[in-house]
Amino acid sequence: MAYEMLKQMITESSRIMVFSGMGLVRESGAAYFRDEPYAYQIEAKYGLSPEEFLSAAFYNSRPGSFYRFYKDEILSKRSDIKPNEAHYALARLEKQKKAEGGRVTVATRSLCSLHQKAGSENVIELHGNIFNNYCTRCGKQFSPDYILESHGIPHCDRCQSAIRPGILLAGEMLDNGIITRVANETEKADLLLVVGTHLDAYMTKRFRQYYTGNRMILITDETHPTDKEADMVIYEKVSEVLPRVIA
Repeated sequence: MAYEMLKQMITESSRIMVFSGMGLVRESGAAYFRDEPYAYQIEAKYGLSPEEFLSAAFYNSRPGSFYRFYKDEILSKRSDIKPNEAHYALARLEKQKKAEGGRVTVATRSLCSLHQKAGSENVIELHGNIFNNYCTRCGKQFSPDYILESHGIPHCDRCQSAIRPGILLAGEMLDNGIITRVANETEKADLLLVVGTHLDAYMTKRFRQYYTGNRMILITDETHPTDKEADMVIYEKVSEVLPRVIA
């Protein structure tokens, strides 16, 4: 029954906003650096937490150590992650709604560009991604492979300036343009689809206030006290639900 209701709501909606959480990344086989087992392993191995390594202060003061961690724990483990069936289902939905004159927008904190790999085009990456590393002087972009193959701190092969990771680091401000875009897309949506996260998580808590409709759908395999604030909740893996309701 829940599947049929969700399918009907998706069919009837023309502007869909998707908040894609880290649970969807986990369903592709990647650990989130704040997950307890992984976070403890990092701290035991390096003596610092992942949050400390991935901060602007650490990057600016100890770039060599930052890049050792970035290469070993981020790029080498995340650049080859594959999208799961939920990512492909959302990409199909975007194409369907576009053909009907509608719109699907995905906002995500993931750094792995999984939605783009699956074929989605209208994606807002709040924290950037690991693929668009760039030169701080000339702006040339560099792939994860270029960073991984470099020795020490990677430098631009054109102007020899330092290369900046393409992700938002802790302590840096979220771009105002991104904030405005997510808020506007959420405000215009007639369906808000929250997947792989909960309603009190950073992204949903900050932006769901702009949604004025009555179709806020939550799909997650973990319970949270805020679940009751959704108009509909399905407690299953996103990668199992979406392929069933999006042809």
